[in-house]
Amino acid sequence: MIFKSREHAAHLLLEKLLQHERAETIVLAVPRGAVPMGLIIARGLHSPMDIVPVRKVASPLAPEFALGAADIEGNFYPEEEVLNLPQEQLRLWFRKSLEVLRQRDFRWRKSAPHLSLRDKRIILVDDGVATGATMRAALMWARRRQPAEIIAAVAVSSSEGMSVMTRFADSVECLHVAKLFSAVGEFYIDFSEVSDDDVCRMLQKARSADEVTRGE
Repeated sequence: MIFKSREHAAHLLLEKLLQHERAETIVLAVPRGAVPMGLIIARGLHSPMDIVPVRKVASPLAPEFALGAADIEGNFYPEEEVLNLPQEQLRLWFRKSLEVLRQRDFRWRKSAPHLSLRDKRIILVDDGVATGATMRAALMWARRRQPAEIIAAVAVSSSEGMSVMTRFADSVECLHVAKLFSAVGEFYIDFSEVSDDDVCRMLQKARSADEVTRGE
């Protein structure tokens, strides 16, 4: 299955998520790529949107290869196969990724503080799941916020990623599980980069729409 764009995938995913439209639902998007999808889904469900502060940790020598993922609190979730790599090198790459994540989150949060997730129904959106490292970090970060339920919602996933979501989410909505999977971008015709400015702009749009919905 090939998607024209993230927006195209978001509209298809929204059709599967309409059953979850509730007043207590919050849409969480994995930055940066899934933020355009999160905005479309949040609008369609009349729900607020936020981002989950996680980031893939990759080797500079192979950016597409995930060593694991980090969250804003400094937790590192390594892939099992990288545990035999030199620990000092792993820590260095982790610290660099964490520094980038915290710098970005500080910028994003100037206009959109974190929403409270406690007792909410969470729809956690991503444009695709390869190894599942980033999604695992996102699901575990969200779970610590004590929501009532977490639904993982993704356009495309590998079999490995699907196993991760099934394990850590309460339920999963996925448009396509691919047997052959090398990179998320191969399932999109347009897989343009989402910038930090784009994230800030979309967060502001989401918060403005939420304020209108609540009559503020």
